[in-house]
Amino acid sequence: MIANLSQRERIILAGGALFVAITLFYLLVWTPYNAALETLDAKIRSKQKQVVEVQALQRDFQNLNTQIRQAETQLSRGTTFSLFSFIEATEAQVASKENLVYMRPQPSVDQNEFREESVEIKLEKIRLDQLVQLLYEIESANAFLKVKTLRVKTRFDNKSELDAVMTISSMGKK
Repeated sequence: MIANLSQRERIILAGGALFVAITLFYLLVWTPYNAALETLDAKIRSKQKQVVEVQALQRDFQNLNTQIRQAETQLSRGTTFSLFSFIEATEAQVASKENLVYMRPQPSVDQNEFREESVEIKLEKIRLDQLVQLLYEIESANAFLKVKTLRVKTRFDNKSELDAVMTISSMGKK
């Protein structure tokens, strides 16, 4: 039957067959190949983002481990630490003893192998820089100290002076 076709009809038939072959190649090979490449590229981007997140989590984990080691070091030093004498000495260094109105021990709390001791202190007629210095000394102490509560009021008679009540706790091994 193809033999009976003229030269012109054979060219048209070959062109149509070539068009159908190119269309089938595009639809059955090229398009799925590009779709698979795009899917793989999306997976690569997703995995790269996950790697960045894991690296950030690793840094956080290492920072937390460092903080835990520092806390354990401070807790091990806390066995010979006296919270009362530290507060009294630090307050006397930062302000005068007349500013310290009272020091009230709070009930100690036992948690597993640790003991938390707390002291409530009241300071009167101190300046803001003295309060900040006292808080800095507490924060930078060689023991595991924490300011649990802090209430500050300005004085009526002198607005540049403050009254402060704070609870300071110390953690240590039993």
